[in-house]
Amino acid sequence: MTGKYGTPEHHPNRDRANHASRKPLDSGIPPLRIPAPPHRSPTAIPESSEAVHPDHSELDAEPVAVSQFVEPSVQPSAQPAAPFADSVLPAAPSKTPLKYSRRGKRSLKLPRLSFLRSWQFWGAASVLAFSGIGVLSALVLLRLPSVPNCPAIFWPTASASLRIYCAQLTAERHTVDDLLTAIELVNRLPPDHPLRPEINRNIEEWAKEILILAEQSFQQGHLTEAIADAKRIPSDTAAHQLVDKQIQQWRAIWANAEKIYGEAEMALQKQDLRQAFSIATRLLEVGNTYWETTKYQELNHLITRTREDGAKLDQAKGLADQGGLANLLKAIELAEEVNGDSPLYARAQERIQEFGRDMLALAEEALAGRDYNAAIDITRQIPEKAGIQAEVQDFETLAEAQARAWTGIVEDIESAILHAQKIGRDRPLYGRAQQLITYWHLEIQDVQRLNTAQRLAQGGAVGDLRAAIAEAQMVPVSNPRGDQAQDSIDQWITSIETMEDRPYLDRAEQLASRGDMASLRSAISEAERIGSGRALYGDASQRIREWTAQIQRIEDQPILTQARLLADYGNLSDAINIAAQIDSGRALYDEAQGDIQAWTDQLQRQQDQPYLTLARQLASQGDISRAIATASQIRPGRVLYDEAQTDIQAWSRQSEGQDQLQQAYETAQIGTSAMLLMAIDVANQIPEDSPSRAEADHMINRWSWQLLQMAETQATLDPMAAIAIAEGIPPYTEAYSAAQQQVQEWQQQFSPTSTP
Repeated sequence: MTGKYGTPEHHPNRDRANHASRKPLDSGIPPLRIPAPPHRSPTAIPESSEAVHPDHSELDAEPVAVSQFVEPSVQPSAQPAAPFADSVLPAAPSKTPLKYSRRGKRSLKLPRLSFLRSWQFWGAASVLAFSGIGVLSALVLLRLPSVPNCPAIFWPTASASLRIYCAQLTAERHTVDDLLTAIELVNRLPPDHPLRPEINRNIEEWAKEILILAEQSFQQGHLTEAIADAKRIPSDTAAHQLVDKQIQQWRAIWANAEKIYGEAEMALQKQDLRQAFSIATRLLEVGNTYWETTKYQELNHLITRTREDGAKLDQAKGLADQGGLANLLKAIELAEEVNGDSPLYARAQERIQEFGRDMLALAEEALAGRDYNAAIDITRQIPEKAGIQAEVQDFETLAEAQARAWTGIVEDIESAILHAQKIGRDRPLYGRAQQLITYWHLEIQDVQRLNTAQRLAQGGAVGDLRAAIAEAQMVPVSNPRGDQAQDSIDQWITSIETMEDRPYLDRAEQLASRGDMASLRSAISEAERIGSGRALYGDASQRIREWTAQIQRIEDQPILTQARLLADYGNLSDAINIAAQIDSGRALYDEAQGDIQAWTDQLQRQQDQPYLTLARQLASQGDISRAIATASQIRPGRVLYDEAQTDIQAWSRQSEGQDQLQQAYETAQIGTSAMLLMAIDVANQIPEDSPSRAEADHMINRWSWQLLQMAETQATLDPMAAIAIAEGIPPYTEAYSAAQQQVQEWQQQFSPTSTP
């Protein structure tokens, strides 16, 4: 038979003795002591002694051998024990004297031991006996107790102290399973056991430790494990009363942390990095180490990656917006750099699909331009990650079909239809394929009708053309060849109208070739028979405008000639009045208006030149006011108005400069340094283009030297006042540099020496 841990079954008596001799348990159970031998005879050692366990009745009154309290490693071997026993502990005299065997005839009598009566012998024997007992007692008391092999114990027969001891050893591993094993070991003892208070105290401590370990698991991020461990706490412990509340708190903390993390992820998906970081900081106060450290760092890493991935997607979008195959391929390459664990991975995949569709749109444009090879080259570069491979395959199939139909031959169109029919109902471009098939069926009908119309029109007669038009009109405008049919119809109608209206235009040109007014009017009447919208209407209208202008020239040329003669004789007013008789819209109107404008300018110049000449004379004489008043008599709109205004502005600036210079003179006459500075400032305000500017500059320099001279004179009386005057000389004057140099000299000369 084997015990709980798969070891051979133990002998209860021997185990109890061995365990009783080991180290006392932490629970306070007194160790099993070997009772002192009874004081009977110094010549004998009892073969066994009784060990009484103080805590369990199972060990009471059980005989225990002395050898059981000595470790096998320290017990004396059998060989040296015999002589020690023979010499120290002689056997007691037997009650039955030794005899010969039954085969002998008589018994052997032992010789008489006279030394037994010697006191010296008994004294030595007593000393040896007590010494041996002392040595043996010391060996028993001083030897190390053996440690119980708890996994090999047969628990149904184990004592309470042994259970507590092994439970405490197991609990010292500080794991949930070991703590529960420890609780199970001691909890099997009956409720009325004398050690039950100590057992219950240990169970409560171990239950609390399980809850602490569960809390540690929770703090490490193992919520499920923590809950499972907490629920394993025995229901009859005080710690179990805290389990439900603790689990509820854990779940609340965990749910709050997951909510915060989810909100941050949503902000990252929207690329709101500032908001995501603000939300992430809330994890630092959730009350869980795992969320406050590991998940917080993970979220910060996500924010950094999102910032980088967002920049890549923005760059990709910018390239895609620029258009072009190369930009789209580069944009897809950038979007593919966003890894699957990035918050922007879904958006990156959407962008890749979007860019792939943009490439497909480029292929559509190439196909619309009937460039089949370019379209296929584009589609073959669309990556599989775009997720539109089915559409690409269908597009390539339809592109090949369309390329076949481009020839316009019925056989090729029928081949295109068969090729497009390969696209089944479950394909993404099935609807478009059906539209093309319907389109091509109609195109076949249109081609057949147009071919018939072309054959009819080959006759060239009006009747043939009308028959061709009737046949072509059977092709609806909305049909594939509707535009082609309409173009043919328009062409044939033009041919018919040209054949019908050409005689009218030819006859009108013959009449107009005579050149007289009557013939020109007849030609116009003949050309007007060609109605609006007819093929030759544009030509007829152009001829009518030319002939009408020719008639107007014949009518208005004498008027313009008379006006020019009057102008040549100097009668400009009459010439203008006569030329004005040519109305607007007439052929010679623009020419007459040009002459009228020239004669008007000439007339105004004759009228206004005396005013301008007089004004200039007055200005040269210095009478600026009268010059301005005289030139102002030339009104706006007159030919000399702009010239007069230019002179007026120049004279005004000259007048202002003179006034300012006069004011500067009057100020400088006062003679103080302050007035000289003011005079310099007033003179400097005269515009650079004013005639008075040269005189102003001369006076400014003169007054600046005068100021410097005043400062030098003042220096002997009041150095600080002299420095102030010199420093006030403006930088744009001649005396400025000399004044600054003089100021430095005065400052060095008159500055007080600093005391140490």
